Amino acid sequence: MERERDHKFTTPPPIPPRNNKSANIVGAVIVFLGLALLLKNLSLGIWFPRWIFGWEMILIIIGLVIGVNSQFKKKSSIILICIGSLFLLKDLMDLSFGRVIIPLGAIILGIYLIMRNRSHTPPPIPHVPNPQPEKDEFDWDKRVVEADGEANSTFQSPFDRAQTEAAPRQTYEQNQSQGYSYEGENYIKVDSVFGNATKIIFSKNFLGGTMTNVFGSTKINLLQSDIQQPVALDIFQLFGSTKIIVPPHWIIATTVSSILSENDDRRVILTNISDQNKCLYITGTSIFGNITIKNS
Repeated sequence: MERERDHKFTTPPPIPPRNNKSANIVGAVIVFLGLALLLKNLSLGIWFPRWIFGWEMILIIIGLVIGVNSQFKKKSSIILICIGSLFLLKDLMDLSFGRVIIPLGAIILGIYLIMRNRSHTPPPIPHVPNPQPEKDEFDWDKRVVEADGEANSTFQSPFDRAQTEAAPRQTYEQNQSQGYSYEGENYIKVDSVFGNATKIIFSKNFLGGTMTNVFGSTKINLLQSDIQQPVALDIFQLFGSTKIIVPPHWIIATTVSSILSENDDRRVILTNISDQNKCLYITGTSIFGNITIKNS
C-alpha cells in the first residue's frame, strides 16, 4: 500500500494528446501543392490556374490553417483570408484597386467593428457600499430602557469599537481588489503576424494559452508566475520564432510537431523536483520556425 501511494504522488500526470489538427491541415496542403507543381513541371497536359501558386493563395492558406486550429476565434486568420481574397479577386476579375477593392474593404471593416461592439460585454462593476460616518470615541453612552424598567448598557471601549469598524473596511478592500483584479493574465492569447510580441506573466495561477506566429516572433517570460496544476501552451508558427523563459523547478514536456524547424532546450535540468503538478506542456505545430526554452 505504501509503495502504491508513493507511486501515485511521484508519477507525473499523463501527457495530454497532441494537437495534430493544424499539422494534418498543413501536411495536406503541402502535399496538394507539391503534386500540382509536379504535374505542371511534367507537362502532362493538365492545366493548373496561375493563381494556385500566387502569394494571395499562400495568405489564404495560412489564414485557413490558423482559423481551423482556433475555430476562427483569432483575428489574424480573418485578416489574412480577407487580404488574400481581395487581391485574388483583383487579379481574377481585373478589378480596379481604388474603385472596388478599397470600398469593399471599408465595408468589411465596418461590419466587423459593428459585430465586435455588439458581442463585447462590459466587465461587471464591483459593488461599493455606502461609506459610514465616523464615530467619535467620546459620544454619549446610549441606554435602552426595557419594559421592566431595567437598563442595558451598550457601552463599547474604543479598542473594541476600532476592531468592529476594521472588519467592514477589510471586506470593502477585498471586494475592491477582487472587482478590479486582472484575471485575463491567467490565460494568454498572443497573435503575432509580421510583428514582434513580448509578454511578462505575473499570474500565480497560470493556466496556459495559445500563441500564433506568422512571419513574427514572440517572447513569453514566466519567471515571476506560478502554476498550481499541469497546463498546456499551444503554439502554431510559420516562418516565426518563439522564446519561452520558465522557472528552473518546472517540468517541461514538449510535444510540438516540427516541420523543418528547430526546438532548442537550454534549461538547467534539476534532478530532484518536489512538486510534480508544476508541469508545462508545450504543444502545437512549428513550420520553418524556431522554439527556444530557457531559464533566463
